[in-house]
Amino acid sequence: MAKKSRRKIKKRVARQQAQFFEALPFAAPMPTVMPQPDIALGDGMRLAGELARAGAADTWEFSKGIWKRMRSKAAKRVYISLILIGTISVGIVGSVVAATTLSLYSSDISSPAALMAKKKTGITILDRNGIELYRGYGASGGQNIPLNQLPDNLKNATLAAEDPSFYDHSGFSWKGTARAIYVDTVQRNKSEGGTTITQQLVKNALLTSEKSYIRKYREILLSIAIEQKYSKDQILDMYLNEVYYGEGASGVEAASETYFHKAAKDLTLSQAALIAGLPLGPSRLDPTLHPVAAKTRRDFVLDRMASLGKITPAEAEKSKADPIQVFAQEIQIRAPHFVFYVLDQIRNKYGEDAIEQGGMTITTSLDIKKQDAAQAIVAKRINDLSSHHVTNGGLVSIDPATGDVLAMVGSYDYNAPGYGNVNVTLSGLQPGSSFKPFAYVTAFSKGWNGATKVDDVPISLPNGDGTQYRPMNYDLKFRGPVTLRRALANSLNIPAIKVLQFAGIPDTLTTAKGLGLNTLGNPSDYGVSLVLGSGNVRPLDMAAAYGGFATGGLKVTPRTLLKISDRTGKTIFQAGEAAHPRILDARYVAILTNILSDNKARTEEFGPNSPLKLSRPAAAKTGTTNDFRDNWTVGYTPSLVTAVWVGNNDHSAMENVDGITGAAPIWHDYMETALAGTPIEQFIIPPGISSDHICSFDGGLTYAGDFSGIDELFLTESRPTKACAYKPTPSPTPTATPTPSIAPAPTPDATIPPKDTGVGGRGGGTPTPTPTANPSAQ
Repeated sequence: MAKKSRRKIKKRVARQQAQFFEALPFAAPMPTVMPQPDIALGDGMRLAGELARAGAADTWEFSKGIWKRMRSKAAKRVYISLILIGTISVGIVGSVVAATTLSLYSSDISSPAALMAKKKTGITILDRNGIELYRGYGASGGQNIPLNQLPDNLKNATLAAEDPSFYDHSGFSWKGTARAIYVDTVQRNKSEGGTTITQQLVKNALLTSEKSYIRKYREILLSIAIEQKYSKDQILDMYLNEVYYGEGASGVEAASETYFHKAAKDLTLSQAALIAGLPLGPSRLDPTLHPVAAKTRRDFVLDRMASLGKITPAEAEKSKADPIQVFAQEIQIRAPHFVFYVLDQIRNKYGEDAIEQGGMTITTSLDIKKQDAAQAIVAKRINDLSSHHVTNGGLVSIDPATGDVLAMVGSYDYNAPGYGNVNVTLSGLQPGSSFKPFAYVTAFSKGWNGATKVDDVPISLPNGDGTQYRPMNYDLKFRGPVTLRRALANSLNIPAIKVLQFAGIPDTLTTAKGLGLNTLGNPSDYGVSLVLGSGNVRPLDMAAAYGGFATGGLKVTPRTLLKISDRTGKTIFQAGEAAHPRILDARYVAILTNILSDNKARTEEFGPNSPLKLSRPAAAKTGTTNDFRDNWTVGYTPSLVTAVWVGNNDHSAMENVDGITGAAPIWHDYMETALAGTPIEQFIIPPGISSDHICSFDGGLTYAGDFSGIDELFLTESRPTKACAYKPTPSPTPTATPTPSIAPAPTPDATIPPKDTGVGGRGGGTPTPTPTANPSAQ
């Protein structure tokens, strides 16, 4: 049929070609190769349809032929052979795995005592030098309690929560296993559990937490073997005395003592349901840390018990009304904010079981000596400022070469009621003027430099709602034309706004985000107050972003995990060499660092001996938000960067405490302590930068004998060539050796000339008495 259709189409095309040539106005013989006629659109579509139908018919005929050949006796023999080979192969592999598994674990399941002796350990967290920070005893438990001495409510709650058909299956659930295989295959992450109580006992007591089908197969084999060897009551007895409930408690007796300070036999229905729900996720359901999640899980267990007929709906509702009242176990832990941050990372990387029962040892980036010093310094300063309504502070310190987090103080006291366990270094806070360097370095990338002048004069900007925004400087003064060096060093707000207007909000945000401030929003979310710190950032991210300045424009990514070993001591993770993609041209960063490390330039506002001045070259910037709600100091040397925040967790205003009086002393004392005994380092000047002595009047090169000028860095191709317009009378008794009018070109290993170090800037806020000068209001 298909062949006939094609023949008809060819004849029709030939007729139309003949008609086309017959219609030509001149006589011409038929060409040997026929040109394509100008067929009407409708005819073309019909022809295309007929060709498509003919092609489909041919395809169908071909497919029928293939199908007939596939159904032949020879093909069937091939298919049967392949199926048999596959089945035999799977059977052989399965038999080998089964034999090996049962042989390997036969002694471990020979008695309850032997089985229980195979409990996993918990997790151990070390600092970078091997000093223990935390040990979670995931497998250490209390006294074993016979099943007949445990309350029925606890047993029924456990079955309702974990395995309602426990007394009906033979060790594993076909339905649960099929669901797990389906989800694992579709999602490709082997995330579905589908385990019975017997399987959980096997996994916790004998196997690892590895996510693989072979482990699941072994788990099923051993579950069947245990079911054949022990009664259901014996298995439930072992499970209840082995399973991990969090807070270092293995077994229901230990859990009851830990959370409620009572024996398991004395648990109420509500308490029994809470404990029974914990094995699903002991950390994320920990009632001492996550009471809402724990209550939700408890209520689910109670409803499940009611649906199974183990309690009445009225009993369930009455117990659901009971408040969550538990005791937190006192665990020896050093650097708790950091430890819990690491635990969250491990949980995300390896799952809940790895924390509770994986037996892993984690070597972290923390330096406990620096951590202890930082904690003591923060606590002392917050205590000193308590009369100024200052209740909290935080500090995070990073090695910019690697991104290693060396110290993380999440609050002045982890055990302080109400907020002590909140890690402020991971909280979004307004940075005040400590954000200004991101706008300045962006402006430097567009051609400005420290000698560029802007006007520090009153300005009024529309808010967009019909009102006017009138920013003010911290001291309520105006200075007229000022250089960017003077403006940044003394944290002048109005010049900073003009710098942002030149740099542009989109490009400034690109710079900040590129260096790691990922909590910032889109350009449309901000006005000019962005440069005064109106966007929320985390202290951890600010330390990393300033680390980009310390490295000359490279991105620094904070890291905490250096090495992870499993319970056998095998290394399963090793941190590699840190990757630092370039974000900024090193020349622009050098200009910024030169300003932030110029103690003389900031003396106007901060004096010559502020806390920003260290015993070595260092760059720093303070920040204070409106009404003294937050104050910061962030600064760096070539090998250490530290961010400090001081304020109140409820964001209430401090009483006249700014960056230089609140956060700066903490920054100063920590940096001096952490760097004590280390070599003094200079900031490197990269190729393409020149240092010239210029007059502050017009930026021209100074004359010999003029010691009133300033040193300034320029891109080599943009260095000044004209002399100062004003020529001073040379001093007869110079106090310093004259500087050559044009400095020699730097070499790659040149360093910024030693100067008084540190940098300042009071902040993005203004004094409370001037409500119209509210830099953070928009």
